[in-house]
Amino acid sequence: MDTSEIRREANTLYADMQPILQMGKGFEQILLTDVARIVLLCGQSNNDISANELLGFLVFYALVKQDKEMLNALMNRWDISRDVRIRYQKEAVQVLLELRGTIAESQALGLPAILKQQDEAKGTNVLNPTVNAMYRFAQAIVKADGQITMEEMAALSQVWQMLHTYTAPQRPPQPTPTTPTPDSPQAPPAAPPSPAGLEAVMDELHQLIGMNNIKEEVKTLTNFLKVQKVREERGLATTSISLHSIFSGPPGTGKTTVARIVSRIFKELGFLEKGHLVETDRAGLVADYIGGTSKKVDEKVTTALDGLLFIDEAYALTPKDSSRDFGQEAVDTLLKRMEDYRKRLVVIAAGYTDEMERFVESNPGLKSRFNRYFYFNDYTPDELVAIFNKMCKDSHFQPTEAANETLKTLLTGLYEQRDRTFGNARLVRNLFEKAIERQANRLAVMNDLTDEILTTILPEDIPTVETVVPVEPEPEPPAAVSTPDRDRWLEQFTAAMNESLHPLGTIAKARWRGDRLQILFEDQPVPEANTMASMTVTLLKRSPIEGITRIQLYGKLPADEFPEWSQEFDLQNGA
Repeated sequence: MDTSEIRREANTLYADMQPILQMGKGFEQILLTDVARIVLLCGQSNNDISANELLGFLVFYALVKQDKEMLNALMNRWDISRDVRIRYQKEAVQVLLELRGTIAESQALGLPAILKQQDEAKGTNVLNPTVNAMYRFAQAIVKADGQITMEEMAALSQVWQMLHTYTAPQRPPQPTPTTPTPDSPQAPPAAPPSPAGLEAVMDELHQLIGMNNIKEEVKTLTNFLKVQKVREERGLATTSISLHSIFSGPPGTGKTTVARIVSRIFKELGFLEKGHLVETDRAGLVADYIGGTSKKVDEKVTTALDGLLFIDEAYALTPKDSSRDFGQEAVDTLLKRMEDYRKRLVVIAAGYTDEMERFVESNPGLKSRFNRYFYFNDYTPDELVAIFNKMCKDSHFQPTEAANETLKTLLTGLYEQRDRTFGNARLVRNLFEKAIERQANRLAVMNDLTDEILTTILPEDIPTVETVVPVEPEPEPPAAVSTPDRDRWLEQFTAAMNESLHPLGTIAKARWRGDRLQILFEDQPVPEANTMASMTVTLLKRSPIEGITRIQLYGKLPADEFPEWSQEFDLQNGA
């Protein structure tokens, strides 16, 4: 990539970041810090940051800071003056290190977490275009020195993960309006309905893939509420309205997404002043000591006032054996707050269909307040392929027709074997991330990478079931090398591993797969890959056994189908 191309990429990033820069100086600083981290990660993957990589960062930095002197030197004198290049290369390194030093190292960037939080609160869509633009710039930095090494492809994969990690979101740099307290039961006057705004929200709903029954039910509810508003404005009698709802169905079927859209519909129709969504679950509502639960519920309700409180896996509040559980206290407190703020709070409880029926039937108060039910179905294989393609489009990837055929065959098989925990869109998200990793490994050996090559997903990039879904340990037909001693060793090895992992709360499951040893680690959060690999090798050295050629390790969340990571290595070569 020549200097004109890297300047053009920096200019493109600057243009794409205008919505962020218009938010104020606080956002500007976070943006520059994140871009600096990306450049350092991509550039230092080869232990050396090239002149073109520094140029790309510095052009963007000068544009953001509106430094005309620097910009003139970078645009007009960089290519012809060695002294200018050396001077500004040193300045670029200094700026990069200063920006990196302003924050602690973490696996996430600052801006994506903040934008996700703001998009959820305001119903905007700033996060996706911002993340896509930053990832495209990372791709440009990787290509800037004219060749792409395996280390740079690994760095690019890490950047993608960081851009899509939203843990521990930061507070926005600019103050946000304070939320009314529970001591103020009177709702402020709601804004009048906005036809143009409502049309845009409804259009967003209809753009979602699949869920035709949900779209029709939301449309019916919206029409009913519109009529009720008109009757109220004309002084006619209106029907008592309860907007609290139950969203039931398998995981990954869009319940949270639809809830966020519904909250904005209520705002546009004038039933809620803000229309923001606050998401929580049992952990966010139930404490482990007397008196703590009602306080946690009050805090969540306060945050959600004039908007929508979305409770995921709400059935966990009323477990079957709840005689000594604080979940019932959370339900009782929530019911009271729903009555106190019946014009300022909408609650949607979500979860598996059978469990949600039990949840509603467990308390007469729940049954009387939740009288709207929305049933979400599994996505079909065609819809799952469409979701995968949308994820690709949003992140500047394009599957070939053959790749889509391979993907559909994979998803059809998984769909036909599905059970009630089938992951739907979550499963597709895991497939997409694995496909990007496989593509990165494929491209690592290529030197001449065009934009088309970088963005194309081929059939071989689509992961196999064996790669991403380690089957739960189950008995296998005895192989020639299988002996009772081998099985007894595996049982003892697994017990020793779980004993070592017990203080961490991690669970290990192991099995033989021919001459390979497969180990699945489960925990919340996902166990760290290098730690699990190191511990596995250590235990194997203490308790060696002949015949193992390869080791395959996986790490996942307990409720997920696909692992977050996988590692495979020869025992004699180490992890």
